[in-house]
Amino acid sequence: MSPKLIFGTGGLGMAPGSFRDSTSVRPLMSTLKELGITHLDTAARYPPTSPGLAEKLVGEAADGFVVDTKVLTETHADGSGDLKKEKIENSVSESMNRLRRESVNILYSHRADPATPLKEQVQNFNEQIRQGHCKHWGVCNTAPSVLEEMLIICNENGWEKPRYYQGSYSLITRGMETKLLPILRSAGMHFNGYQPLAAGFLTGKFVNNDYAGTRFDAASPVGNVMQKMFSGDQLMMAMKKFDAAVQQRGLTSPEVAIRWLMHHSVLNDEDGIILGASRIEQVHETAALTKKGPLEKDVLALVEEFWQDVKSLREEIL
Repeated sequence: MSPKLIFGTGGLGMAPGSFRDSTSVRPLMSTLKELGITHLDTAARYPPTSPGLAEKLVGEAADGFVVDTKVLTETHADGSGDLKKEKIENSVSESMNRLRRESVNILYSHRADPATPLKEQVQNFNEQIRQGHCKHWGVCNTAPSVLEEMLIICNENGWEKPRYYQGSYSLITRGMETKLLPILRSAGMHFNGYQPLAAGFLTGKFVNNDYAGTRFDAASPVGNVMQKMFSGDQLMMAMKKFDAAVQQRGLTSPEVAIRWLMHHSVLNDEDGIILGASRIEQVHETAALTKKGPLEKDVLALVEEFWQDVKSLREEIL
């Protein structure tokens, strides 16, 4: 079976975009339900331009959804202290108020905390489960070696292990397959992958100079960051080559990217793909792609060639 679909709310409340208030978010939520997508991923940090607003909009407009959220992280620092007991308690309390609920499905650490002792971090998340604020806990953007230490601590103390790992996963971000995945499978953990289209890079618009109005546009609040993340001659040339090759076969790069994730990647039905959109039309388009079947062998060969072309640049990204 294919991985489940989760809608990522990182762009709710951010301009430019169609989902800036509860009035515009409600039709989005109705569309998601119609498409059978009833699981939302959010965070205290979302959107980056106005932390907390995404949770607030979910609380106002998203009834009947399974919701995951993340402990607040301050991006101007390195994450130190984010996972201290009082920080987690304050973050969770504020998140529950914004979300208008008493608990969430998964409570994640948004990123590693290099200062707070790991044992204290694990204990703090277990305390949130004990208090009924979350069903499970998980980690995002955490080094495999750190995760292994956490799992040892859980086993030694009889504590609840992190059940989920959230990280980037796409045609050009496959580092998790070699270092992280064996740890997850051995521990009975599941993977929820975000940026299935590599933040829009896999649409081909950036390399084809057709990115006005997208998140790669310099006018976007994250435009300069996106351009730096996905610039470089080797990556750009590989994307142009791949995009041209799939178009010759009557396909598009986004279609190949989504169908590969659904039918050919290492993800199983206990894992998830976190989809995003800035317009309702994009939700329909992406959902339609997820319903298409497996790819032909020659297209799969192109996918593997694409990965080999960029692997040296991208294999450390989780």
